[in-house]
Amino acid sequence: MLIKEKIEQAKKILQEFDIDCWLTFARETQINGDPVLAFLVESNLTWHSSFIITRNGEAHAVVGEYDRLTIEELGVYDSVTGFVKGFKEPLLNLLWKINPKQIAVNYSIGSDICDGLTYGMYLTLQNVLSEIGFEKKLISSENIVSVLRQRKTNTELNNIKEAIRNTEEIFSEVAKFIKNGKTEKQISTFMKREIEKRKLDFAWESNTCPAVFAGPENAGAHYSPTDRIVEKGHLLNMDFGVRVNGYCSDMQRTFYILKDSESSPPRKSTKRI
Repeated sequence: MLIKEKIEQAKKILQEFDIDCWLTFARETQINGDPVLAFLVESNLTWHSSFIITRNGEAHAVVGEYDRLTIEELGVYDSVTGFVKGFKEPLLNLLWKINPKQIAVNYSIGSDICDGLTYGMYLTLQNVLSEIGFEKKLISSENIVSVLRQRKTNTELNNIKEAIRNTEEIFSEVAKFIKNGKTEKQISTFMKREIEKRKLDFAWESNTCPAVFAGPENAGAHYSPTDRIVEKGHLLNMDFGVRVNGYCSDMQRTFYILKDSESSPPRKSTKRI
């Protein structure tokens, strides 16, 4: 199970960086979801929710009562506390018991994947922690989150490999479809049908996945496919990927459309222009 794998990783990373406690603090996650939540829960959260992992190997959650059972059923948290009146008392009681020297939270100046805590939620947390004198213990979790994302578990690696395998297969299929007279849009539509056939998701927004750009004066990789026609003697570039269980491939391929007089692509010119 991915969440169990990542939480076990996080415990070891806290030991590695000599940080006592990592706190992920979130609410209304369908609107303002922290990028790291995929490693901690499988569902969206509404009320103020706290996920605490310690260097001593503990994992705790403080969530709204209506989310409690969902989090408990994950089977990865040592304690799951549900609240109705408010999160403050159960969170402070838990942190007081842990008594960490530092509390790493998800803010970062330089990394978007480590910057999931909104400013409003940061102020809320500071205000609450000030009641027990812990507000000055807050530090950035950037190092923790960065390493947690970089070090792939077996489940993550399998998802990535599956995404790559499907992408390569679709590239092989579209290679048979590409020919003089086809448009960028037609080629893109062919590849999207292959995604649908395999019941996969797009790696990014479907208007530019795949990006298909043909000829010497094309719109470029980050532009939607156009009605430009593939012609003999032209290069055709594609930027494409699929998503498998939240993990993506992102691959490019370049094709050359042979002229009638050619049996293979021409050698690269060494002539300077």
